[in-house]
Amino acid sequence: MNDKDILQHFIFEHAPVRGEIIRLEKSFRTVMQQHQYPPVIQTILGEMLIAASLLSGSIKFKGRITVQFQGKGKLRLLLAQSNDELQLRGFAEWQGELTQEELITHLKEGVLVITINPEVDGGQQYQGIVAWQGNSLAHSIEGYFNTSEQLPTRVWFAVNDRRAAGFLIQMMPEESAHSSQLDHWEHITHLTSTLTSNELLNLDNEKILHRLYVEEDIRIFSPKPVIFRCTCSQTRSENALRLLGEMEVEQELTEKQIIIVTCEFCNKEFKFDRIDVARIFKRGNPGSSTQVH
Repeated sequence: MNDKDILQHFIFEHAPVRGEIIRLEKSFRTVMQQHQYPPVIQTILGEMLIAASLLSGSIKFKGRITVQFQGKGKLRLLLAQSNDELQLRGFAEWQGELTQEELITHLKEGVLVITINPEVDGGQQYQGIVAWQGNSLAHSIEGYFNTSEQLPTRVWFAVNDRRAAGFLIQMMPEESAHSSQLDHWEHITHLTSTLTSNELLNLDNEKILHRLYVEEDIRIFSPKPVIFRCTCSQTRSENALRLLGEMEVEQELTEKQIIIVTCEFCNKEFKFDRIDVARIFKRGNPGSSTQVH
């Protein structure tokens, strides 16, 4: 197992609190190498990848979680997806140069959404809008849990040019309503707040947990690998052309002789000539999903 790309759960034996640590290195760099992201975009996209992974690490069904931002200014789109097997991908769309101050302004003006897509039969999609809070994605994700899920939660993100890492603590759902447990929560939150970005990025999980909770009794579970994996395919690219419609595809084909569908996540190209297009529209619309990626 690559110990640089893992998610690891832990729980406190004598307090109703659970936790997760995630670190991304190879998967993080794979995402960042797909496009020429400036540092300010790399940081916020890295945080989005961490958020999606932490959220998917706790789902109990087969499916995926998407954390997505949509804006109208220079920052158009941030998207990170992770499924129950911790297969991760993401990308961003922006225009021009962005300062940190401009980034925060655009984030506050746009819409941040968490979407849960179960892949089981009869599974219902859930979508929740995340209110931007403070000046960080971490505070906003905390607010989402505290408001929408009624679960006291704290998260910490750290990103540099080589890796991204995250730390989450959360009260157990069945215990979060009991005021008698708040003392445990406040104590653990106080201990965890001493964690620095440098420690989160550079220390291994056992050292971090020992440093934070040396006097606490915690149970640490085996780490799970996190990998970059894109779900683009020939079939989904064909479906993208069907969505455009035969007339528009024919016009594009007349102008360029060949149509190239490029995956935003991994930059893989799918090429279609006139014979391919004729086959696609002769086949008609299948019953499968019409999502491009």
